[in-house]
Amino acid sequence: MQRFYVLDGFRGIAALIVVLYHYIGPEDYPFLANSYIALDMFFVLSGFVIYHSYARRLRSGMSAGTYINQRFARLAPTVAIGVLFGAIATLAYYNSTGQEVDATRFALVHAGHLLFIPGLVDYNDPATGIFELFPSNGPLWSIFFEFVASVCFIWFVRMRRRALLIGSLACFIILFLGACYVTLTTGRLLTPGVGFAPEHFLLGFPRVFASFLAGMLIYALTQEAPRYLTRRLPVSRGLLPAFGIYGVMLAMLFFPFHMSGVYPFLGVVVLCPLLITVGARIQPQVRWFNWISDYLGQVSFPLYCIHVPVFLLVKTYLADAPWKIQVVVSLGAAFGASVLILALIESMRVRQNVTKLLKPVLG
Repeated sequence: MQRFYVLDGFRGIAALIVVLYHYIGPEDYPFLANSYIALDMFFVLSGFVIYHSYARRLRSGMSAGTYINQRFARLAPTVAIGVLFGAIATLAYYNSTGQEVDATRFALVHAGHLLFIPGLVDYNDPATGIFELFPSNGPLWSIFFEFVASVCFIWFVRMRRRALLIGSLACFIILFLGACYVTLTTGRLLTPGVGFAPEHFLLGFPRVFASFLAGMLIYALTQEAPRYLTRRLPVSRGLLPAFGIYGVMLAMLFFPFHMSGVYPFLGVVVLCPLLITVGARIQPQVRWFNWISDYLGQVSFPLYCIHVPVFLLVKTYLADAPWKIQVVVSLGAAFGASVLILALIESMRVRQNVTKLLKPVLG
């Protein structure tokens, strides 16, 4: 199948930016203020790539069970490692601070996480209240919503382009109105960055569906349109356009001004879909560039799933070290662990084994 190496590079670079966002935060580094919209770019990429990989097969007779089996096997092993890292890091931190944990609730919450189920109960004793849906590994909330969107793809794939456009715009409107409601009731800044906590959990659905449907629409318009239209869309095959679009991506994610919520919504609604549209038409014919982009795309998923627990472990056991040392050690440890996890999953054929295990149930 055709590969979109620039989009693979997008995924890898965006994952590194998310890591920086979580490690050093936007408080002292304003250029990270809007970098969280990298998650919305992930959702657009998912819609584009899943459409590319599965639309034709589903339309040709692939069963829903087989499709869900393959999607679950693709995500579950790495998510399970992230859940394990999160549990270990959380227990280590609580032990170092003398906090107690309700063992039964702790086990139930993390067992649910293995199936992408958010934790909606507190396992602290005394209770402190859960701020995030995945309290021991916060970033996994987006994997939950992405998996929901990928399951819904079974129905989305039957939609025509006009329906995809209307559905995406409707979800954007719901997201904006919901974010306005959250701002009015909580005093929170107006932002599309919702869905990760119980108080705005439901807004995660329009957030992911808006971008996911946009990604599907981009593929349908640029890759499946009649040839007399697609051949008029420019395709660039050099390195200069590739590095140029990477520079545009960095400028978009490192834009330092919030503009009362205008910029992040503009990024989600316009800039992220536009970036994917242009990036998909850049196809360098340089082997080393494509290899690096492909590898960055592959390692981005384990990096995303483990970087927060790694940081918590480093802060727990290097509590007296300067925070810059903690960040540098965490970056190195997270990237090294991600490379190792990717190699182990590939060498042990973990995804293929999960698929075989679930085949009698899902097909």
